[in-house]
Amino acid sequence: MNALAEVNSSRLSEVNAFVARYRRERAAAASVAFEAYPLPQLEKRITDALSAKVGYALDIKFDLIDRAKMGGDIALRFPQLLKDGGPKGFMANHLPWIVDILNGPDFADAIAKLETKGMYINLTLSDGWMLSGAQAVTAIGAHFGDSDALKGRSAVVDYSSPNVAKTLHAGHIRSTIVGHVLSNLWERSGADTFRVNHINDFGGFGFMLEGYRRFGSVFPADFGDNDKLLEIYKIRRSVERILEGGKSPDEWDAEDAAIAGRYFPDAKNLELLKYAFTDYVAASDARFRALEQGDAEEVALWIDMVKWSLQSFEGFYDALNIHFDLVLGESFYYQAGDAVVEAALASGKAVVFSEADAEAAIAIEEARFAAGDIGEIERDTLIKSIRKDIGAAVVLLDNNERFVVRRADGQSIYSTRDMGAIQLRAQMFDPTDVFYVVGQEQQVHFNRLFRSAYATGIADAAKTAFQHVYFGFYVDAKTGKKLSSRQSVSNVIGLLSAAQVYFRNRLSDRVDSDEAELSRAAQELAIGSIVFNDLKQDLKGAVEIDASDMDATIAGFERSGGAYVVYAACRARSILRKNGGGTANIDGVTYEIDAQEADLLLKVQQIPQKVVAAAKAANPSLLVRHLMDVAAIYNSYYTRVPVISDGVANPARLIITQAVQVALTRALSICHIECPEAI
Repeated sequence: MNALAEVNSSRLSEVNAFVARYRRERAAAASVAFEAYPLPQLEKRITDALSAKVGYALDIKFDLIDRAKMGGDIALRFPQLLKDGGPKGFMANHLPWIVDILNGPDFADAIAKLETKGMYINLTLSDGWMLSGAQAVTAIGAHFGDSDALKGRSAVVDYSSPNVAKTLHAGHIRSTIVGHVLSNLWERSGADTFRVNHINDFGGFGFMLEGYRRFGSVFPADFGDNDKLLEIYKIRRSVERILEGGKSPDEWDAEDAAIAGRYFPDAKNLELLKYAFTDYVAASDARFRALEQGDAEEVALWIDMVKWSLQSFEGFYDALNIHFDLVLGESFYYQAGDAVVEAALASGKAVVFSEADAEAAIAIEEARFAAGDIGEIERDTLIKSIRKDIGAAVVLLDNNERFVVRRADGQSIYSTRDMGAIQLRAQMFDPTDVFYVVGQEQQVHFNRLFRSAYATGIADAAKTAFQHVYFGFYVDAKTGKKLSSRQSVSNVIGLLSAAQVYFRNRLSDRVDSDEAELSRAAQELAIGSIVFNDLKQDLKGAVEIDASDMDATIAGFERSGGAYVVYAACRARSILRKNGGGTANIDGVTYEIDAQEADLLLKVQQIPQKVVAAAKAANPSLLVRHLMDVAAIYNSYYTRVPVISDGVANPARLIITQAVQVALTRALSICHIECPEAI
C-alpha cells in the first residue's frame, strides 16, 4: 500500500469509528416527540377527529391569526373538501359537521370559541390551554425546539471548505455560518447530522510541493511555514497574469514584476519568463503525479503543508466558536473518485470525449445559434469549452452538456474527487440528504455533479437527495461593490473584534460582573450579532459591511437583529431572577389571556415547527425572523403589564415569561447565539 493509501485508510477507520460512536450516543440520548408539543398535538387531534369522520386523511391548513384583528387564534382551511362543490358546496356539505365536532366535548379543553367566516373556521383557544402550553415549554426546558420530526434521516452538511495554502474569503465565511446553523437545525429536528469541512488539500498541490523546494532559499527570512505557502500561490498567480497580459517588462504590474524578479531573476523578458515558468509547471505536474501515486517523500511534505494551513484557519473558527465533526480533504476521496471514473468508463456511463464527440456537440451549438436560441458570444464560449474537453473523461448529460471527471492527461481534478466523495459518503454515512453550502458561483458545477452521480449509478435519487445551498456576497455598505477576498475576511474578523469592544463598553455601564464574565458576555453578543445579521436575510442576498464605521455597523446590528432578541431573552431571565427563581405553577390559577398574550404564546408554541420548516427548506431565516417577532411582542408585553408588582408576581404572567425565556434561549442556541449570564 502506498503512503497516500495508508493515510486514507487510517482516516477511513477514524471516520467509521466516529460515525458509530455518534449514532450510539444519539440513540441513547433523550428526545422530544414532535407531536408532544402542544400546538402540533392540538393540530393532530383536530386532524384525526375530522379525518375519522370522512374516512381518509385530511390535509388541513392551520394558519395563526391575530386575535385583536380577526377575533380568533387559528384559522382552519380544507383544500381537499373545497373540491366537493367549491366554497358553496363546502359550506353546505361539510361546514356543519366540522363545527359540530369542534364544538363538542372532545375539544372543550382547548377551544373556547368557534366562528365561521365563509369557508374558514376561526378558533379561539382557551385560557387553560394557553397557560398549560406555556408551562409545557418550561417543563421541556433545555430540549425545547428539539423533536423527532426528521428521525430516520441522515444528513451530511458540507461547509466552509477552505482552500489549503490560500486565504479564507467571503464565501468561506458565509458558508461556515450558514452550514453550521443548518447542521444544528437538522440535528435538533431528529436527523443524524454530520458536519464536514471539505477542504481543498489536493488540487494544485504540485505547485506547492515544487515551489517549496525550488524557492526555499529565496523566501524572506521572516516567513513562517504558512507564509511560504501563501507566497507560492502568489508567485503562480503573478507570473500567470504577466504571461496572460503578454506585455513587455516595463509594462508589468509593479507587484507582479517584483515577484517575478525575486523568484525568476534570470527571466529578464517575456520569453525567458515563459520558458522558466513552463519548466516550473512541468516539475509541479511531476510532483503532483508522485503525490497521487503515494510517493512517501511527497506525501510527508504534503501532510505538513496541510497542517500548517489548517492551523492558520483555526483563528477564524475560534473567533466564531464554530468547529466541525470531521475535517476531510479532497485527497481522502481521490482513490474512490479514480475508481468511480474507471468503473464508469468500463460500463460506458462515461466516455473519453473524442474529436467526433466534439464535432457532434459543436454542430448542436451551431444549430442553436442559427436558430437564434443563443448569441454569438455564448456559442463561441461553448465551442471553446467543447474543444478543451477533447481527450478528457466525461459523463454525457442531456442538453448537450457533459461533466468532465478526469483530465485528458489522466490527472484527477476536483470533480473526480467530488464523485468519489459521493460514493464514499454513501458508504460512511448512508445519508438521505447531502447539503453543499457553497457560493453561488458553483451552481453549474453542482448541478452537473448531482446529475452525473445519478447517471453513473453511484447515487440513487430515490434514496439520497443532494442540494446546493448557495448564498450572496459580502459587499461594501457604501458602494455596494463586492469585497475582495482579503477585505471580506479582515473586515469580518475586524468586525468581531470591534463588536466585542462595543458590547464590552455597553455592558460595563449596565451590569456588575467581573472582567472575565464581561468579556465572555461581550464575545457572545458580538458573535450573535454577526451570525444573526447573516441569517436573518435571504441567503441569496448580499451582506453589507461598512469597514469605515464599525461602531455604526455594530449599532445597526444591535438595533435590528441578534442582540435585540438576546436582550429580550435576558430581560425575561432577569424578571425571573427578581422573583427568586423557581417554576410557577398554573394549578388553581384563573387568568384571562388577552390578545397580545395569545399572539405571544402561540408564536412561542410555533418555534418547534419553525425549526423543522427551516431545516427542510435549508433556510435558517425562517426561524430567525420568527424569533424577531417573538422578541418584539415580548419587549412590548413586559413594558405594558407588570409581571412583578410590589414584590409579588402575577403567576400567569410569570408562566408566560418563563416560556418566553426558555423558548428564546433554546431557539437562539440552535442559531449559534448564546444569551450571556452577565446581562
